[in-house]
Amino acid sequence: MEPPEAPASNPDRIEITVPLRVEFASTLRTLIAAIGSDAGFSVDELDDLRLALSEVFAVLADTAPADGRARVSCSLAHGELSVTVAADTPGVSIVLDDLATSILESVTDVVTIGAVAVTFSKRSAELAEAPRTS
Repeated sequence: MEPPEAPASNPDRIEITVPLRVEFASTLRTLIAAIGSDAGFSVDELDDLRLALSEVFAVLADTAPADGRARVSCSLAHGELSVTVAADTPGVSIVLDDLATSILESVTDVVTIGAVAVTFSKRSAELAEAPRTS
């Protein structure tokens, strides 16, 4: 089963593939914070995105083989940042426990949990209220 792909027409889509080791979680948290900050997300919203990413990545890293990899895609559109974290290694699946699922649901606006990918999104309260120019 292939992980969901972000629409190819979104010019603000960013994708990175990293080893599934916990030391790379900080790299991904920094990336997500930079994307969200550049887009105008608040500090609290950035903290929520970092926490959500950490939860999903930690689950994958705990279950992956030593050579496991994760693919993280970020798409930004109309004040909403969507992130997909997918296992990029055959045989690795995502199984979130109740606590991880509860955390994701409390810090993001939308969560979709699949067998090999989790997608979550967060809308910026300030950006969502701003009138669209395009």
